[in-house]
Amino acid sequence: MNKEKSLKKSRSRVGTNIFLMIVAILVLVPLWYLLNNAFKTPQAMMLEPLIIRPQTFTFANIARAFKIMNYPKLLLNNVIILVISCSFLVVLGSFAGYAINISNNKAIKNLYIFIVLIMTLPFQLAMIPLVSMLKSMNLMDSFFGTSLVFTAWSLPFVIFLYTGYMKTIPKELLEASIVDGCGLFKTYVYIYMPLLKTITGTVLILRGVHIWNDLLIPLVTITKSSMSTLSLKLYSFASTRITAWDLVFGGTLLVVIPIMVLFLSLQKVFIQGIVAGAVKG
Repeated sequence: MNKEKSLKKSRSRVGTNIFLMIVAILVLVPLWYLLNNAFKTPQAMMLEPLIIRPQTFTFANIARAFKIMNYPKLLLNNVIILVISCSFLVVLGSFAGYAINISNNKAIKNLYIFIVLIMTLPFQLAMIPLVSMLKSMNLMDSFFGTSLVFTAWSLPFVIFLYTGYMKTIPKELLEASIVDGCGLFKTYVYIYMPLLKTITGTVLILRGVHIWNDLLIPLVTITKSSMSTLSLKLYSFASTRITAWDLVFGGTLLVVIPIMVLFLSLQKVFIQGIVAGAVKG
């Protein structure tokens, strides 16, 4: 009997390992394809896309993409949009989640359901009205206007995350702070916000990666080349009559490096957030 159980566990472990290996290969192959072609001559790229040799290794693609993209300028544009958008998302999302959790008003509870339902809508449905609104507010070709669109579109998801996480915080903390003389705002700032570090890190990673890499929103809200983002410039490399693959691979590497650094620096907080949600949920 024990031998049968041991055999089943062993088979299950082997099956799990094989499955994880397949998933790892599916994830690593595109990454390897990007990395080795970013450091390869165009001729070698066409002949041997999956193999890198010392004699074909070069930094020329990276250097050309860096110069043509005007990388420092576009990097700054991306950072500005990212900082404004994420600041709005953290402040507004946590405020809304806090209000939904402490309120017993049925209308606010119904409003929360409506907000969650908005997450199911594709951006294309709201694209034209949003652009019209931006034009009427003179916020086209504006970092602030583009950040507002990112905020508006990501806010339902962020409210959903904050509301779900705040449900795991005992209501006794709120009651005790009010008894001690704290108002609702002070309770939010001094009691809730320190407890929300984990979910805030998760929000920054999930929405930060999306905002950094998104192409569609900058495409419809920014027309000035001086205000272009990295993803927009990268798109131009692949949308000309002849696609410049050396610039595409070199530029892609330059685009992903900053956000990979952000992801790795917040990875621990992100995993803590996932684990906390799984245990408390």
